[in-house]
Amino acid sequence: MTGAGGQAVAVGLPRLGLLAAVEMGADLGRLAVVPDPGPDPLEVASILLDGLDLVVLGMGGREVPAARGRVLAARARSKGATLVVAGGRWSGATLRIDTRIAGYGGLGRGYGRLRTVRLDVRVRGRSVPERTGTLDLIPGDGRVEWVAAQSDSPVAVISEARRAIS
Repeated sequence: MTGAGGQAVAVGLPRLGLLAAVEMGADLGRLAVVPDPGPDPLEVASILLDGLDLVVLGMGGREVPAARGRVLAARARSKGATLVVAGGRWSGATLRIDTRIAGYGGLGRGYGRLRTVRLDVRVRGRSVPERTGTLDLIPGDGRVEWVAAQSDSPVAVISEARRAIS
């Protein structure tokens, strides 16, 4: 979003990797970071929705009360902003994306350089049928690209080996 000229903020995500954000196309000149929003991160996010295009809110495993969630979602809609909640529970979410790391590529036995991370992804929502898939995060032209996983890639072999050992 920031690469296309939008303004964004990450709230409550103290471990956000800014280098990784840049590699995925973020413009740091258009990204604000609020690592510790204090005792009420929902209030901080609510205020920031007034002037920004994207608010990413880290909830640290906490649950968003349904009534506050509805108010915050309505505010985002009225301002034409996007609200993404990470690391928390939101009962009224329009869309939920769950991921888990499924494997790594580029590593040999005790040596090598991490070149690929494979993610299993599940998407579900109120008006969207549930879908699952696998994505590979790979470097390309100084950025990280998200591509559909290939079943015969080295990452798939490592993933299968990990499952067999487990």
